[in-house]
Amino acid sequence: MKKVYIIHGYFASPTDHWFPWFVEKVHADYDIEVAVLHMPTPETPDMDTWLEKLHDKIGMPSNETFIIAHSLGCITLLRYLDSLQESFALGGMILVSPFDKPLEVFPNLNSFVDVTLDFAKLSRSIAQKYVIFSDNDMYVPPFVSKNIGVKLDSALLEIPRGGHFFRHRRV
Repeated sequence: MKKVYIIHGYFASPTDHWFPWFVEKVHADYDIEVAVLHMPTPETPDMDTWLEKLHDKIGMPSNETFIIAHSLGCITLLRYLDSLQESFALGGMILVSPFDKPLEVFPNLNSFVDVTLDFAKLSRSIAQKYVIFSDNDMYVPPFVSKNIGVKLDSALLEIPRGGHFFRHRRV
């Protein structure tokens, strides 16, 4: 049975941004349940606590597991997957505005990016990989997100004027 998880970012919650819209859409169109994880203390995130949350809620992913992460949730997801000792096979992953470098505007998040990830292992272990980024993200420079996609051998999707993908805009 397919499992879909969403990992929010800094200062966010499961009811923010495009998360509720996405949950409703996937459930209505595909009858798949989506769990938006409530990450602990999103205003003062702690890397170890966030990683523990992913280990507790996701456990060992499989080819039936799909994970979408936004912003700080992306580096947390990559660190979690990299920490898995056994080989794993993740069905798919979408990273929205990912970063793996310190951000000038949020130096308090540096502990999340103070790591060397095995991108080759991650790329081999994840069947479908997508990186979505914007040309005008006010927090994450587009080249940082794009570079992660290249290192993961992901499909890249650049959204013009998408900002940091805070809100869902109905079209």
